[in-house]
Amino acid sequence: MAERALAVYPDQAQLWFVFGATLHALGERPGAIDAFRKTTELAPAFVPALNALATVLTEEGQTAQAIQILDRAVALVPSDVPTLFNRGIVLERLARLQESLAAYDAAIAADASFAPAWLNRGAVLMVLGHYESAVANNRRLIVLQPDSADAHFNLAEALLGLGRSREALAACDRAIQLDPRRAQSYVDRGLALSDLGDFGDAQRAFATADEISPGTIRRYVNTIAPADSSLDRTFDPLLVFLYRGYHRLVNCDWSLRDLYIERTRDLVMNADAGATARIDLPLAYHCLTVPLPPEVPHRIACVIGDRYAAAVTETGQRSTYRRRGDRIRVGYLSADFCEHLNAYLSYPLFRLHARERFEVVAYSIGPDDGADIRARIRNAADRFVDLSNTSDLEAARLINRDDIDVLVDFGGYTEHCRPGIAAFRPAPVQIAHIGFPGTMGAPWIDYRITDRVATPPEQEKFWREKLVFMPGSFFLYDNAQATPAEPVTRAEYGLPDNVFVFCSHNNSYKIDPEIFSVWMSLLRELPEAVLWLVARSPAIETNLRAEARARGVEPDRLIFAPHDSRSRYFSRYGLADLLLDTPQFTAATTACDALWMGLPLLSLRREHFTSRQAASILSALGMADLVVENLADYRGIALRFATRPEELQAVRRRLARARNDAPMFRTEDYVRSYESALEAMVTRWREGKPPANLHVLADGGVRFD
Repeated sequence: MAERALAVYPDQAQLWFVFGATLHALGERPGAIDAFRKTTELAPAFVPALNALATVLTEEGQTAQAIQILDRAVALVPSDVPTLFNRGIVLERLARLQESLAAYDAAIAADASFAPAWLNRGAVLMVLGHYESAVANNRRLIVLQPDSADAHFNLAEALLGLGRSREALAACDRAIQLDPRRAQSYVDRGLALSDLGDFGDAQRAFATADEISPGTIRRYVNTIAPADSSLDRTFDPLLVFLYRGYHRLVNCDWSLRDLYIERTRDLVMNADAGATARIDLPLAYHCLTVPLPPEVPHRIACVIGDRYAAAVTETGQRSTYRRRGDRIRVGYLSADFCEHLNAYLSYPLFRLHARERFEVVAYSIGPDDGADIRARIRNAADRFVDLSNTSDLEAARLINRDDIDVLVDFGGYTEHCRPGIAAFRPAPVQIAHIGFPGTMGAPWIDYRITDRVATPPEQEKFWREKLVFMPGSFFLYDNAQATPAEPVTRAEYGLPDNVFVFCSHNNSYKIDPEIFSVWMSLLRELPEAVLWLVARSPAIETNLRAEARARGVEPDRLIFAPHDSRSRYFSRYGLADLLLDTPQFTAATTACDALWMGLPLLSLRREHFTSRQAASILSALGMADLVVENLADYRGIALRFATRPEELQAVRRRLARARNDAPMFRTEDYVRSYESALEAMVTRWREGKPPANLHVLADGGVRFD
């Protein structure tokens, strides 16, 4: 009908608009775009047509064009609510969340009863981590739409974000009453019950969610705690609580931290043989970030390692090895041959291996992101094999057919790891290095690279592997990195001039309330100083600013660095005065990067491997005096450096000399020591001897215990 009318009246904008709407309803979006464009050409001030065009462009993924169209519409009618609302939607799609929030605010200012703007505004506030504001927003939405299941569900989501689980449970129940077929409401009900320790009712809520929408719980858990898909997972509310607890810590929400630590410890140490199925792979890394007895991460790793070993035994698959007499063939297995810190850390091995004695194969089980570092590793390796789409068993068979003498697992139990490959024992000697900062507890891993500072004698019992003690630090760092020349200024990062800048660019999950309190005490003592942090999500920034205010520090004295290019990331260390470490999980790559750029680091040492990494690095630099044993000394030294610039300058001069002279950054020496260890391991295997602790001596010699 519209087409016939247009044939008669081709200049009628309203007809083109109806035609576009019809095509859109039929799913013919390209034709709808053309029709709406024609409408706007004929009637440039027809705002509904501009909105319709922007909507279809957004559906087609042409968001940049859509926002331009909506800007035209806003210029024509600044208070048009649908336009402002649509603009907010498109800005959300573009991840311009603050602008999106402003658009929804403008729509509400124009019409406070416009419920869709309140609904979307609440969702954006939650993404930004503004949960208190989201709760207030969603309560206002409920006043407008008391019978809206969406409104009550969103309120539950915001309350869960705040840890107000009992209130969230009531909101879930109301959402379910209004819409009993909404699976996600039952998921949130289960989450609230899990937080409250009512695991039986939580399990029933999760079961209902899966009845309504099969796979809902699995998809949710895999989202918050990815694990190796080659083994079945046992899902229960306690694990869900622990996964959520870890994500709270990632966001620096410490409201349930003590309960999280207690339940992790109880799960692991009280689990009998039948209950160990609840000890899931993500817990291996998560548990390293909080103060738990060393028995806890050790048992988690051993349970996981034994589970993989048992799965391999069930297949009946066995590897055979040939004792070749030529070069030692080393295989490196990693999911991180991409734009990842571990790729940069491992690159010197590919670059510097003595090719007359070693052949080097890279086995990639991760994504090809086209990064330059991946290409460099590919070019430096003798062979580069992509196993990302190969099953664990087939990957192990391929590695075994390649006659690899030593397989080095760079992943351990980290994100995107695939322990099932090495569990088949495709190589006669298998070692863990770089990726996972703890024991894998795996019977198929023979050795772990460490050193005597990172692993003192009393900690050896918490490793299932035999240990290779390097003569300097266990940590491998590339001294061939060029010092970035890109100039940066404090003003670019919002840092004031002529004040002391404390810096902590560690991952957020390493920050705990105890060390944060020390940092805030320093800021109270030094009213002009600032603390420079990083935040990978808005929630981290929101929570840390709130914690600062609670400790008597103005939140704007916390400044957050943006994500940067690698070059700018290095350069910006020159803007800080002192890097403050975190005690439970110290800096490692961050420590080396900062020290490499001349920024002094103050660290603490505790009993775990993760709490001794920076101590190892600083010791290998000859700067062990920057490692302390308690928070009082930590605070005292930080305060002294901030108030006595001559002392800090002396440290900087020492660091400049150490960078050139100390063992830490002698990458070539490290690789030679590492190669001595590899040769000793292979020789020991060829002699039919079991693995044993191995000490690499400063002169390149080796000694087994």
